[in-house]
Amino acid sequence: MRRKNRKWVVTAVALYLFVMWSAYRWAIRQRPADGPILEHIEREAERKQAEQRAQEARAQILPPAGEARLKDAGPVYVAARYDSTHVVFVVATDTESRFSDSPVRRASTRPTRIPAPSKLYAPLAGLEELWEPDSASLHFFPKIVQATQPGDRWTMNAGPDFTIPVVIERTVIAPIGCSLAIGFLASVPAEHEAAFAASANEYFAVRHDPVESHEPPVSAGIGPIPNWNASPSTSTEIEQLLNERMKTDLAKIDADLAANAGSPAAKVNELPIGDARPRLREWLHADHGLAAGQGVLDYDVRALRLTPDRVPRLLVRARWKLAGTPVFLMTAWFRADASPSLLWADSTWSRSMRNGDAPLSLGESLDFQSVLNEFDTDRDGWAELLIHADDSQATSGQSTILGLYLYTDEGLVPLKNPLRRDIQPPEACLGG
Repeated sequence: MRRKNRKWVVTAVALYLFVMWSAYRWAIRQRPADGPILEHIEREAERKQAEQRAQEARAQILPPAGEARLKDAGPVYVAARYDSTHVVFVVATDTESRFSDSPVRRASTRPTRIPAPSKLYAPLAGLEELWEPDSASLHFFPKIVQATQPGDRWTMNAGPDFTIPVVIERTVIAPIGCSLAIGFLASVPAEHEAAFAASANEYFAVRHDPVESHEPPVSAGIGPIPNWNASPSTSTEIEQLLNERMKTDLAKIDADLAANAGSPAAKVNELPIGDARPRLREWLHADHGLAAGQGVLDYDVRALRLTPDRVPRLLVRARWKLAGTPVFLMTAWFRADASPSLLWADSTWSRSMRNGDAPLSLGESLDFQSVLNEFDTDRDGWAELLIHADDSQATSGQSTILGLYLYTDEGLVPLKNPLRRDIQPPEACLGG
């Protein structure tokens, strides 16, 4: 080789080696983080097959048809344990103001305080203080109270497979926040006392008439799955789906905030500094950080069997924080197949926070919604859920709801007569 060509050969070799090294580095970067490319392709194929099988299984499940049966049986009320042999339930909550000169209070000149139980049960219902009105006030009460007599038997769902009668003992008045509620104190028959006392449940559903059963009855094993644990891969998928849904809901909420910024209602809670709308501006700034992935997510998972297919459904209560402050709350329901699928989600509490309706304590813990009990009253394999939640629709942000809902994979269907409890302290009722 001639000396004058040697430098070009060296340059060509160096260039070739550089290209090969760059190609190798590029190939390394393209390799999936979860392993070699062939294994990655195989896992993706398995995942897609599992999703397809799950979709086919879901398509074979008929939606619940028991809503008509449940509603035909008449109103259902939330009952709370009063002691080891009694329950109390409210049939009217919006009767009278607690401190007004109402007909009920004028007629009930001699109400009798019912002795409180030695142990406090069912604190979420707020029915610990009970009074028995005198007979002179009976004709002021709602018709359902006038038509119900001591000794009448109602039907109570105490658990997924635990239905017993309860016997009306007396009419009661219960102060709930700023109002008076009217209902009944009922006893458990002697033959059911031991089973009722042994039950850990404190919240129940009670009806005057029984519910027609599905024929044939479906055995779905309704209830919680106490030992269910998410695998690391399942947890990763759940977190990814939660973040994606949060961003989707957040965009809708912020769009509504911006669209309604000029309305009178949007300015009720603003500071008196003209049209600067500081609260809106601060929320939009925080939401920009959330959308950029700056929020810190924490959540809990509860697995339940609620459907005829017996595949677990997962209730996930999720919270995102910025600088240690809760800024977004959401409950989400998943179907726990080989790969979890998000069925539906509810972020109404987050909208309430941005509208200024939520109390400052909302989001301090993950108990803004809880499942208290599960039933399958009509035996069709689809559960009814007794749920306690902070009331996202309350303008004062000072009330909670205990209600019964029919579970579906598209959402919860509310049944009648939830117990809406005003949680303001009594002294707040005297203001203004």
